[in-house]
Amino acid sequence: MEIAVPQINFGIIAPELILSAFALAVLLLGVFYPRAGRSDHLGYVSLAGIVVAFFYTIPLMGTSQYAFNNMIAADGFGVFFKVVFLIIALLTVLISIGYAKRVDIDFGEYYALIMFSTVGMMLMAAGTSLITIFLGLETMSISIYVLAGMITGDRKSVESALKYFLLGAFATGFLLYGMALIYGSTGSITLKEIAAYIRAKPELLRSPMIIIGIALLTIGFGFKVATVPFHMWTPDV
Repeated sequence: MEIAVPQINFGIIAPELILSAFALAVLLLGVFYPRAGRSDHLGYVSLAGIVVAFFYTIPLMGTSQYAFNNMIAADGFGVFFKVVFLIIALLTVLISIGYAKRVDIDFGEYYALIMFSTVGMMLMAAGTSLITIFLGLETMSISIYVLAGMITGDRKSVESALKYFLLGAFATGFLLYGMALIYGSTGSITLKEIAAYIRAKPELLRSPMIIIGIALLTIGFGFKVATVPFHMWTPDV
């Protein structure tokens, strides 16, 4: 009996894999070599990981590839935002090396969470499926929940993390329910198939189910980008 192993194009998610590997490496270095963080080594290892991920993103420019049953894409839109997120992560780590020492959070978890949150953002940009987008969004959000409360000795930091987590979990419920209603209306979780189905049946846009689904999605994403009136967590964080 022959077992057919599908070919997987890991090159599309090479930047995400590299960032994840460096994040795990930074965590392990922080555990086994605790002095490494105190001498800025963890920050520089994180910078190296971001730079390597950036170089693996460059070959994806100008391509249009799909992988993982068309749930991940490497197209102009996705690659552009991957580059943007990597540049922002690089600058964040650069300015964090001195800051982390001042507020006593210069340990592996801090830099690892920055990289994991970047991985979540990159997955969101590359995702062509509601499932992939949700996984990327939650990977980013959970990392930022912890980062917001990283300065445990500061009451404002702890309060902001608690508010962000509670409101974020509430908004995630709206988001998931909206995705479920859209899937129930169109029978697909892939963005292209959802768009094609609506184009073929424009009367569907008058269906209460899909209208409520779009409204719930708007509420969920509105919270994440802090649009009024879903912005109450932003000043604290």
